Amino acid sequence: MADAAQRKTVVLLSMGYDSLSTWHQLGRPSAVHFDVGSRYAAAEKARYERLRASFPQLLPVQDLRWLGDKEQDDAWVPLRNLLMTVQAAALGFNDIVMSAPADWAADKRLMFTLTATLAMRVAQPGGGYRVRRPFSHWTKARLIAATPTALLEEFAYSCYQGEEVPCGRCTACGRAAIAHLAAGRKPPTKPRPGLSFREFTDLRRGESNGGRLGERARMHPGALPYLPLRGWELLRAWNVYRKS
Repeated sequence: MADAAQRKTVVLLSMGYDSLSTWHQLGRPSAVHFDVGSRYAAAEKARYERLRASFPQLLPVQDLRWLGDKEQDDAWVPLRNLLMTVQAAALGFNDIVMSAPADWAADKRLMFTLTATLAMRVAQPGGGYRVRRPFSHWTKARLIAATPTALLEEFAYSCYQGEEVPCGRCTACGRAAIAHLAAGRKPPTKPRPGLSFREFTDLRRGESNGGRLGERARMHPGALPYLPLRGWELLRAWNVYRKS
């Protein structure tokens, strides 16, 4: 196994708030962006290219556009993270960082990072590969609060519709808005006034099936501490929203 001193770290940088914050927390190491051909890929790619112009450690965009045909109604692209981790390893990196906090998606969980690590170590013994999510115990609000506002405002993107100006209606926009409010930051899109508490929490609601947890359950004040938004953060966001 390669010694820890020989680790070559790369962040899988989607340009969402989680990944951009993760990249910043790790000291802005090498990073790579994958064009997966989704409806929002063009907006993400444009922001990555702007960021890359100022940070030469960012690799050229990698082409996975054929995956766009697999995009589901809830914007999940199956196999995306598996292909990205393997390709990042093929680019010469053995410390591959994913940015996702705990999520419903099967390829954003601990089991995925462990099995992806094992598969690459079996495929190339001695490579010292590891796939990890160093901030999986952080919420989106905590990541946003720990990252310079200017970096996020200029480069981060989170909208499933792919519009240059985020639509403010989709699940990604709703989650970003609530997380910013919880972090004490101005949201990229402001929720419309007059929402009830239930309507406010429903801004983050995603489709639930299979092993996914319902969005409202994930945000309940009694939810497990590793889930995407802790109850007290949701309540803080709600209080900020009511006063705005």
